[in-house]
Amino acid sequence: MVKRIIRSAVIAVAAAAVFSSCAVQKEEEPLRTITVTGEGTAYEKPDLITLTFNIRTREWNVVNAVESNATITNRVIEAVKQAGVDENDISTHDYSITQETDRSNGRDYPGRYNTTNVLSILIRNIDNAGAVIDAAVRNGAGSLSSFQYSISDSATAVRQARTLAVQNAQDAAALLAGASGNKIGAVMEIHENYTSTGGRPALMRAEAASLDTITPVLEGQMAITTSVTITYSLQ
Repeated sequence: MVKRIIRSAVIAVAAAAVFSSCAVQKEEEPLRTITVTGEGTAYEKPDLITLTFNIRTREWNVVNAVESNATITNRVIEAVKQAGVDENDISTHDYSITQETDRSNGRDYPGRYNTTNVLSILIRNIDNAGAVIDAAVRNGAGSLSSFQYSISDSATAVRQARTLAVQNAQDAAALLAGASGNKIGAVMEIHENYTSTGGRPALMRAEAASLDTITPVLEGQMAITTSVTITYSLQ
């Protein structure tokens, strides 16, 4: 009776060893993938413009420089308000007072004081932008240092750009996989690399005497671009 039990145990151990050996030899194939990047761009008309005007004064006396600047700044603010800009859309972007240094006969001497008030003006009606620019310049704004378009609601355009980016990536993956005799399977990973809105910055200087007509402003279209990187399984 004891011999039969031992013999059965030996057979069981041998069978287990054979099964284990087969399991070790049968390794799973590594997952094959393909990673591609796609880009999509949607276009939309901007409906906002942000202007940045620099108002500068230069005087030997700091008090005179500040007071002169304040007078001109108030005049510009009132002018753009009359041109249709809401008071809540006008803000001080920057303000500075600096003193120049004059050099004569190898020595430095205190120079004039420069006061600069930088006004940021948001225009919600693009058709009115030219009139606002003219009003500011005619009333003392020395330069327009920034001109930036924007979109108040860009969600729809961003969705379109993302959809196009994913489709672009899928087309690229299908082409590459097909050329190598494969097909793309499920999405393994997806990452959005960036989403950017193309603005139109500009630098401009104007003289009040040259403004005989309203400055034309054409908004055109803005490009909203997004990029995605997607990893697909290969079949």
